[in-house]
Amino acid sequence: MNTEQVRRFVLDYLEATDCHIMETSPASVTVKLSERADRKLTNRPYYWGFVDRTGAEPETMRFTFVFDPSAMPPEPHRGPSAPPVLPPAGNATAPPTGAAIAPPPGSTLAGTAPGDSILGRYFGVAPAFTGGGGGLGRIPREDVTFGSRRLSSIMQAVHEEGRFIQLFAEPANAGSTAASSSTRGSKRSTAYEPWLLLNLNVEFSCDLKREEIHSFGISLVTGRIRTDFMEQLLSMPLSPKLPSNVHVASWSLSIQQAREAVERHLIDLISTYDDTWAVEASERLEEELARLKSYYEPQLQQFSTDAEQAASTPFNKDKHGGNGSDTDPEQGNTNSPSKQEQIQQQYDMRCQEIRWQFEPRIAVNILNAGLIHLPSTLT
Repeated sequence: MNTEQVRRFVLDYLEATDCHIMETSPASVTVKLSERADRKLTNRPYYWGFVDRTGAEPETMRFTFVFDPSAMPPEPHRGPSAPPVLPPAGNATAPPTGAAIAPPPGSTLAGTAPGDSILGRYFGVAPAFTGGGGGLGRIPREDVTFGSRRLSSIMQAVHEEGRFIQLFAEPANAGSTAASSSTRGSKRSTAYEPWLLLNLNVEFSCDLKREEIHSFGISLVTGRIRTDFMEQLLSMPLSPKLPSNVHVASWSLSIQQAREAVERHLIDLISTYDDTWAVEASERLEEELARLKSYYEPQLQQFSTDAEQAASTPFNKDKHGGNGSDTDPEQGNTNSPSKQEQIQQQYDMRCQEIRWQFEPRIAVNILNAGLIHLPSTLT
């Protein structure tokens, strides 16, 4: 995403969540977040838990989101103020014009930072709240560029809240409908057909990866399936409100039945693809497993042979002395299986990793979905 695309995306999100845009420019936007956006973006669970428990009036945060940091002036330094300039020693006369006068002991200079005062040093200074109504304070400035933390949090909020939508197509003669209805009385209601929109991400994975995005629409009345449904909807004016003189036709398919029908259609579509990539990935998998087997199996066989030889060797108590409870042969018999188990576990773990990396598989994820109501004449 370039700078303009990021800016448009963020502004669309702020407008959709009813945020108050205080100032905007091509390089930045200063905004007071709405309660909905503040809960998603500021990570203040304790504050919002307090608001929910007490019913207090919430105070949301203000931010300056910067889309082009190179076009913004640097932030002013807000550290402690510099000490006052003292007049030269030995000058008993009045200080020259423009020279700062040292304050007398015990007094506080007007330009001194609050943290430099005696009370500030002992008790601290509470910074002004940046989200209050009318309170003075520094508004936090954050870079919102592709790959930034703030843009990722906004994208995550959009992903969570925009996974399912419900929209209605606006009538083509919406402007003349009100005038005609006032002159001719009641207008005949138009039937709208519900369509289930599914935007799917199909991932073909092995040691390589390829992704495809498919958009399907299925009528909940007739069961008809359309491909590239999202592209067709982009050219239509849609609204979340039900237009006047419109009724929704009865469903003949449930959401679950429609989803299963789209899934079967997608499986039939994928079955027509060239599966050379999967065959080649399976061959690479077998090669890696064979290479792994040639390395680990000789070690495991050697441990088995040593264990059999140790078990078949007669135990000579006189040679080792005592009852032989702590002798080397017995210690070897107890240690060999543990070492063998470790190598076997390592071998199994490596096999799982190789299968996960090279085994061909297809994964389908729903990016978002929607219930779209369209006039029957358009479908």
